[in-house]
Amino acid sequence: MIPDNSKEDISGNNNHKFIKNKILKNLITIIFIMSMATLIGLFFKAFELNESSIILVFILGVLFSAIKTDGYIYGISTSIVGVLSFNFFFTEPYYTFIAYRADYPITFFIMLISALITSTLTSKIKREIKLSNMREQRIRLLYENNKNLLKAKNKDEIVEICNSSLVDILNRSVATAIVDNDENLKKIVVEIFDNEDANGIFQSPLEKCALKECFNLGEEIGCGTDLYQNAKTFNFPIKGHKNTLGVIGISCIDSVGLTENEKILLKSVSNQVALAIEREDLFEKTKKANLDAETERLRSNLLRSISHDLRTPLTSIIGSSSTILENYKYVDEDIKKELLKNIYEDASWLARSVENIISITKVDEGRLEIKKNLEVVEEIVEESIFIVKKFSDKHNIIVDIPDNVIIINVDGLLIEQVIINLIDNAMRYTPDNSEIKVKVMKIENYVYFEVEDNGEGLKGDDIDHIFDRFYSKTNRKSLEKRGIGLGLSICKSIIEAHDGEIEAFNNKLGGATFRFKIPCEEE
Repeated sequence: MIPDNSKEDISGNNNHKFIKNKILKNLITIIFIMSMATLIGLFFKAFELNESSIILVFILGVLFSAIKTDGYIYGISTSIVGVLSFNFFFTEPYYTFIAYRADYPITFFIMLISALITSTLTSKIKREIKLSNMREQRIRLLYENNKNLLKAKNKDEIVEICNSSLVDILNRSVATAIVDNDENLKKIVVEIFDNEDANGIFQSPLEKCALKECFNLGEEIGCGTDLYQNAKTFNFPIKGHKNTLGVIGISCIDSVGLTENEKILLKSVSNQVALAIEREDLFEKTKKANLDAETERLRSNLLRSISHDLRTPLTSIIGSSSTILENYKYVDEDIKKELLKNIYEDASWLARSVENIISITKVDEGRLEIKKNLEVVEEIVEESIFIVKKFSDKHNIIVDIPDNVIIINVDGLLIEQVIINLIDNAMRYTPDNSEIKVKVMKIENYVYFEVEDNGEGLKGDDIDHIFDRFYSKTNRKSLEKRGIGLGLSICKSIIEAHDGEIEAFNNKLGGATFRFKIPCEEE
């Protein structure tokens, strides 16, 4: 198969054409400026002005030529052309390069030296200005890139910012690949410049090998280097403090490698990207360490709460059951029933606490499954109240539900658990025989549930932390009540999992009201 070199030929021809056009433009500039200087000199000659004025005109022409052209060679050429033009048009015999006067060679020499010095200094100043502007632009571009990298939220954004910045800086297509957690290169991310066919280049087997080799060796590889010289890309490693963090590939479709200035810019951007990646790695490690510490703290709190709060009902169950077993013949039936009732209530409380512990564990591990079905609100409320009354009948529970049937798409068992926890919370912080009202309302696209009591209500600090895990308030009238502070936290997790909201506030009766809403479809 004959290799297709048409693109290389076209690129080479375009490059030669650009150079020829540049040379032609500079020559035309020199001819125009020196022609204008000659015309002005002839004008001065017509008015019989001194030769020194004409010499200054030509030196001024040399100065303008040095400003308008590129490089020292054109300024030197203009100086020579200026001396020859002065000799040809303004020294006797006119229109020849012969000079009769003995002082003319000295005049020509001084004029040439002056023109050369003027041209050289002007070109040097012009070059210094160009370098200064280039440095200023480099600093500005690097500053913008660094500012954008500081705003990056993850490694994917870092790669996008890197590509975008380098495309703007180098005017070339860019591909970047960074390492994953296993120190392997991820899939490369490509950003195209000016409709270049860069995707095909970066995906070719040769370029993939060059990129991978650059990562393995940690050195520059590709176009303009000793390795993979035939590659159409220039690959530069992203080096961290300890290892290589990735590779940046720059397209060289026209087989023209990067200039030294472009390589300096690429290296600077690469260093900024390396710092951003290491900062993100450090943030992830810190975040994981904090998460592990928080998980351990929560686990310790949970174990401490369980061991403290479950000891009382277990002690009560053991005491009541041992009393019945050891004194069965001597204990009358009423006392036996009372002790058995205590055992039942304590066991029920233990069962609810264990259910809450299981639920909070599922929430922490992300295993809280929401199995939604169409449920009738009235049935959910009735089932919740029935379960509550099984372990406590010392409160009056009033139900306020609309006459029309309300159907919502929820996990019925989890919503029952929420209502049970809210009613149980109201029972624990209100005296016996007090009223607890369970109310349901449908407003627009939401169904509202309220559990209202007529107790002492919530204090300001309680309202702020009422849904926090392990938060359990205690007052004088509820010293005998117990709770591990998980019920309301679980309620919040379940309601939020249903895209709902829950809140707590004091009602007009002075007691506390817990309200949550769940979205429902319009009928």
